[in-house]
Amino acid sequence: MYEKFGQFIDGNWSPSSNKETYEVINPATEEILGHASKATSVDVDKALKSAEKGLKVWKKTTPWDRSYILRRIADKLREKKDVLAKWMTLENGKPLAEGVGETNGAADIFEWNAEETKRIFGQTIESRFEDTRVHVYYQPVGVVAALSPWNFPLILAARKISTALAAGCSVIIKPDTITPGVVMELVDICRECGVPPGAVNLLSGDPPSIASQLIQSDIVKKISITGSLRVGKLILKQAADKVQRVTMELSGHSPFIVFDDADVKKQLIWLLLQNLEIMDKFVFLLIDFIFMKIKKKNLLIYLLRELKS
Repeated sequence: MYEKFGQFIDGNWSPSSNKETYEVINPATEEILGHASKATSVDVDKALKSAEKGLKVWKKTTPWDRSYILRRIADKLREKKDVLAKWMTLENGKPLAEGVGETNGAADIFEWNAEETKRIFGQTIESRFEDTRVHVYYQPVGVVAALSPWNFPLILAARKISTALAAGCSVIIKPDTITPGVVMELVDICRECGVPPGAVNLLSGDPPSIASQLIQSDIVKKISITGSLRVGKLILKQAADKVQRVTMELSGHSPFIVFDDADVKKQLIWLLLQNLEIMDKFVFLLIDFIFMKIKKKNLLIYLLRELKS
């Protein structure tokens, strides 16, 4: 399944420098789906140089041209929603219907950023001097290293890639080892829709070693990560040495607050519909903490009674 992909560097797919691979497992059957390419330090260096070169081209691409390409990607995602959904089902057990929904969400993000890239406005500020004006211009920050997780592999990779591209930055995406295929498919769609070589790169393989090398590089100017609190702390410590820009979405508690005057039964149904993600191998309760601001001695019994009624 992964033979046509590999490492995506400078606009081309290729195996890792030492041809090494790793197994990707289907969580439903625990059988081997295939063998994905495992990047070496040589591959990471190549990706960094590719992104540096791609930045020079992409940041000079006009916002309207960037917008056109991002919109084409959105359209192509919708066109290939069944293919992408199947990838997610095979790699992490997500139901096909949820995979289609996630693909549509990813397309919407690319479409949103296609419009936002045309609205990167500057600012004119009045000076304290009579014959002076202060102008503020926003420029691409540079090469972005993006680390995406396995639970929502497509929509989170789409958010990181499309936002970087909209701002005129080049990006190196590192998918989780559980779900490399669906992100590889996304990156291939970017290539197909006209993203120039080097503007988008992909490194598949061992997360700690790849992330560490990317963060230590002076080429990378910003890091985007969605992951655990533990990993976030490690990355933040490494980035601190360079005073590097970091955007993090880390695991944590999501309070669900219900007050006395609320329709509790309606809110509980909403909670279950919106925040219970069921997969073949994993069950997520995204709302980790339910806070009821009502006077009930036994919260669990109260909730069950409300649902039953």
